[in-house]
Amino acid sequence: MGLEIAAAKLGQTIATRAATAWLAGRDKEKARTSSLTELAAAQLAKPLQQAKLKTLVESIGHTVAEQLEPVLQRCPEDEIDASLAAVEVALQSIDLSDEALLADDADPEVLARRIRKELPRQDLGRFYDLALDQSCRHLVQVIRHLPSFQPRALAEVLSRATAQTALLEDVLARLPRTSLHAPQGTSNDDEFRDEYLRYIAANLDRLELLGLSMKDRPRLALSVAYLSLTVSGAQRQRHEWFGQADHHSHSGVRVESALVSRTLVRGEAGSGKTTLLDWLAVTAARGGFVGNLQSWNGLVPFPVRLRAYADSPLPSKPEDFVTGWLAGIMPAGWVHRVLQAGKGLLLVDGVDEVPPSKRQHVREWLRELVHVFPSAQVVVTARPAATDEKWLAELDFSSVELEQMSPADVKVFLQRWHEAAGAPEEAQRRLTTQLDSREHLRSLASSPLLCAMLCALNLGRVSELPQSRMELYAAALTMLLDLRDAERGIARILTTSDKTVLLRDLAWRLTLGGRTQLPTAKVHEHVARKIRSMPNVDEEPGAVVTHLLERSGVIREPVPGQVDFVHRTFQEYLAGEEAMQDGQVETLVAHAHQDSWTQTIVLACGHGHRSQVTELLTEVLDRADREPRNARRLRLLAAACLETIRDVDADVHDRIDAIIRDRLVPPRSKKETTSLATIGHRVLRYLPTDLDGLSDAAAGATVRSAALVGSPEAMARLAGYARDPRENVQEALLEAWLNFDPQRYAEEVLADAPLDNGYARITTTRLIPYLDLLQRLRGTDLWLDDEAHTDLRFLDRVRGLRYLSTPTSGEIDVSPLEPTRPVVVNLRRAQQYSNLDRLPQIPVFLGLTQAEPWHDLDFLRGRACNNLHLSRTAPDCDLTPLAEVADLKTLYCYNWPDLSAMPDLPNLHTLGLGGHIPVDVLPLKNRSLVLELSRYLSYPGVEELGPGVRVRWIG
Repeated sequence: MGLEIAAAKLGQTIATRAATAWLAGRDKEKARTSSLTELAAAQLAKPLQQAKLKTLVESIGHTVAEQLEPVLQRCPEDEIDASLAAVEVALQSIDLSDEALLADDADPEVLARRIRKELPRQDLGRFYDLALDQSCRHLVQVIRHLPSFQPRALAEVLSRATAQTALLEDVLARLPRTSLHAPQGTSNDDEFRDEYLRYIAANLDRLELLGLSMKDRPRLALSVAYLSLTVSGAQRQRHEWFGQADHHSHSGVRVESALVSRTLVRGEAGSGKTTLLDWLAVTAARGGFVGNLQSWNGLVPFPVRLRAYADSPLPSKPEDFVTGWLAGIMPAGWVHRVLQAGKGLLLVDGVDEVPPSKRQHVREWLRELVHVFPSAQVVVTARPAATDEKWLAELDFSSVELEQMSPADVKVFLQRWHEAAGAPEEAQRRLTTQLDSREHLRSLASSPLLCAMLCALNLGRVSELPQSRMELYAAALTMLLDLRDAERGIARILTTSDKTVLLRDLAWRLTLGGRTQLPTAKVHEHVARKIRSMPNVDEEPGAVVTHLLERSGVIREPVPGQVDFVHRTFQEYLAGEEAMQDGQVETLVAHAHQDSWTQTIVLACGHGHRSQVTELLTEVLDRADREPRNARRLRLLAAACLETIRDVDADVHDRIDAIIRDRLVPPRSKKETTSLATIGHRVLRYLPTDLDGLSDAAAGATVRSAALVGSPEAMARLAGYARDPRENVQEALLEAWLNFDPQRYAEEVLADAPLDNGYARITTTRLIPYLDLLQRLRGTDLWLDDEAHTDLRFLDRVRGLRYLSTPTSGEIDVSPLEPTRPVVVNLRRAQQYSNLDRLPQIPVFLGLTQAEPWHDLDFLRGRACNNLHLSRTAPDCDLTPLAEVADLKTLYCYNWPDLSAMPDLPNLHTLGLGGHIPVDVLPLKNRSLVLELSRYLSYPGVEELGPGVRVRWIG
């Protein structure tokens, strides 16, 4: 039985039973033995009056059916028939006289219990109970709201049947729709949703200015100050491309444009991962997305901080995603309903902040979550050392990595930071001047965290800024722990060195335990134990902890009862110092293969004496020789430590130098390129001056390694590689364009580059003005994901357009394409397209998706195209133009509701059906083709397809 038929049948049963009880009144025997037709004939003499009664009952039945249908939607099909038949029998058998209903207090719950007692059914399970409960609610409401009457007044009552039906529709519409996912109904869902979104928007709309102490940080709205960073990486397979994977990288694309329904965002410490998720939550709460993410407006964000579950079980049910003050008033099952409806945005932060042994549990937890809620949008963050780009690939996640800030990003960051801090313009000018003139400062200002520290130090001093990362962290901690309070004359109960000792101890305990948070009670215990060995500390432990939380700016209490460091980098810096102070070299070596210890060990080398550093690195390299499985990770760690080391035995330095030259550089693949990023800017010392003799893969990886440095020296090295004509070398050079000043890079690196046989592939319109500087440019491939374009006139400045793929918005005039000769055009997400008759011939691929259904496909007549991708058509749309598309081999139909009008397409090899609505494929029964279907949808008729149809499941 179909869903609509089942709901209609049950609705008519309820309406008929209610009308019978209504006409029988207090006569119990008549209510039990007489049919509705007999009762109507007895009281209504005229056929017209009897017809009015029939119309009233049918109208009530339709109204009830509309209200019941959502209850039946998630019922397994094989349970519907038996359960509803049993409900109908129960309703027809039970006594509904006035006397019986009064005995039940006209309470539907009491009526349902009476039915279960008198007609017990043990074999039908949960769905029977839900259907019975909902039916009783509607039945009682109908009976209670049918007017009282004397028999002679029935005809007058029926003359007002229209008004009566309208009243009942209003009453039934307000009835709670209980179901498995809404056990107490959904009447309060909208009210709670609004309250929850207000809470998220207010609570997360703040940007902490790290570098200023807790008391001194001005509140800055994240929604105003948010800085969009760029990402690199490869998106997952795109179904709109007929199941063919899109392996193009997306370097230079703004992160919001790279987000898809499931995305893993990877980034180093301080790169802005948590800030990104907070911005997504606030923007979703306010419905403020534009461009590519506009379709996310209306989603409900659920932030999940994994650090809170480092030593406790992960959330076991969706309702655990809502914490804090609102959890107590949340309607039962609300989060489940939001996620099930595809309206949830799950923001999972910090895979790297749970112990390595638990990360597999996190992945399995995510697997179960996306299986149960396949329509939910999910964004997960992690450090690259904790997860590779394929960590969630089997769950259909795209993977992108946050890149270092470009010079333009740094400029915007400086302006917003100083504005938020209320700093004088002179401070910003002073820092900008120093960044322009000092290369090491530019390299430090590569992430939001380090840039914020430079801003804070610049604001608090007029002397030279730090020369290295170690100096920067030390200066920032000194400022936070001492200088700012001293400048303000705030009394200190601890010296700077005492605070450092206590914070080092806490950082080391957290690191040893693989944690990023400690219960506040445990912090009190550790501080009390530690100050017993500190003879100059006389304060009570409670006062010390309070002082550290309120005045240090280094630790905080993010939620009541839990303490963490304001940024994990501070924890790693202080833990590394404690390890060297306490002689814990063996412990560091034992954990050297674990990614969560990498930065702690690198920073420990910066704190250690020569003998300690020599011992540490010797043992790490010896482990690499003994353990092939961990060899590359351990050798990269040793190489990365060169950044912070002040003094080490020459033999150890020579050993690391040889390992880098002989085993690590040049890189052999993209994966090795990514891992080399840990070495930092000194990797340039080891890269060859030319690419002669390198394999294609190694040559491309070498270019990418130089590009990661992003300095003027790196640009000079890339200029030396630019004449190599190999495709992957030229592709890597173009990917690196946005890592540098675009005009200088075009002039110094790409000006005489051969490109890919003269073609340049770019991912953002920001580079179009510089294409004329490329002297050997024959044509351009635009794979744009940076924004949804409202106008295609930017194509006027593009030379030799070959490929165009871009999201769009609003009504799009396609006439700017007329003078071009592309082989691929993929325009998506417009409201609708105009001037389609001016499209040029597009022989390989034409994709046009729009929000409005297609009413006219005449623009396809006379075209030749191998692959065609169209969004849904209107019921009145004539599909015969499809038969006039020459060479059509693949057709992809997105959300097409009806295939019965599909013309015969004898050359068609593949037909893809995508979207989110089930499609009856029976009209294709006798075709001969490959049918691509989504694993996440049901397709009526798929079991009856003929032998000529081969089904290929995707997704």
